[in-house]
Amino acid sequence: MKKSDRSVTIKDIAREAGVSISTVSFAFNGTAPVAQETKERIFEVIKRLNYQPNSAARGLVTRKTNNICLFTPHPASDFFSFSGNSVFSDLLQGIGDVLDQRDYNLLIAWDNLGHKAKTPKLVKLMRERAMDGVLIALPSHDSSVIEELSEHQFPMVIVGTNDRKNQINSVDVDNYDIGYRNTKHMLGLGHSRIAFISPGPLEFLVCEDRLEGYRDALQEAGIKYREDYVFIGDEKEHSGYRAASSFLSLKETPTAVVSGRDIQAVGVLEYARENGLSVPNDLALISFENTELAQKYNITSSTTDLYEIGKEGAKLLHKVLTRKKDRSAQNVVIASELIIRSSCGAKPKS
Repeated sequence: MKKSDRSVTIKDIAREAGVSISTVSFAFNGTAPVAQETKERIFEVIKRLNYQPNSAARGLVTRKTNNICLFTPHPASDFFSFSGNSVFSDLLQGIGDVLDQRDYNLLIAWDNLGHKAKTPKLVKLMRERAMDGVLIALPSHDSSVIEELSEHQFPMVIVGTNDRKNQINSVDVDNYDIGYRNTKHMLGLGHSRIAFISPGPLEFLVCEDRLEGYRDALQEAGIKYREDYVFIGDEKEHSGYRAASSFLSLKETPTAVVSGRDIQAVGVLEYARENGLSVPNDLALISFENTELAQKYNITSSTTDLYEIGKEGAKLLHKVLTRKKDRSAQNVVIASELIIRSSCGAKPKS
């Protein structure tokens, strides 16, 4: 074969090796048995002609794209301000590390209209076979897209939300349990007037789950739930400051606060400092996330490892894609640990 500027095709390989195009495809992709001598001849030609396979064409044969899609809400939505850029990047890194090891490409898609669109973007990607599977970061209650993908038995895993009710593969921490345990920790230290700061709007499942855990721990202890002891926060330090201001302006002030996130807890500390209050003597404090802020400000905090959630989500999706038999959905719960520091009043573990 004469050298030219055009790319070498599978037809060229077949002609040089003296076999059919399908035999070259079977040898290259391992989709059917090929005699060892024939296979060696084909690969000698591939090496000699420096054949570079076209991934799109290969996908038509194998019905695989080696693309995994991470589907998220629009970057301008409340989800991203709620999660914070660093939290999302941790999730992304966990996913990327696993997919890179397994030679998958990561696509990121979002939908401006979501379920209001006539045909949601994720459904279009599925129908166009643009991806082999999808990881879904869906923080709200809307599950219409998930339901449609489920009907087509399309491989998917939900990350950052536990979906045990709908029997869909999911990976998350148990936010209900963490909310419950954080509140129980404060009850165990003798507090009965315990306030709660939500990490964000209650439309997000993580916020609803943590609040429900808080309420159930109080109810179990025979303590009445108080609306004025609950503050809907956001991703800013000032929301913790405003929450503390609201709680401590009440006639019957709380003696402890379960903060929805570490940055809010920093705001609570700032308010206490400005108003001459001692933490934990006047106001005990516990939080979620266990970020660098918790370590810097000695805040007792429960771990919620987004990197681990992303990593385990990608591993579970790969397992779904490669296993030969259908299995029931797996709901992987990432373990959370309470790191005790000085802010709650308990003695830190050595």
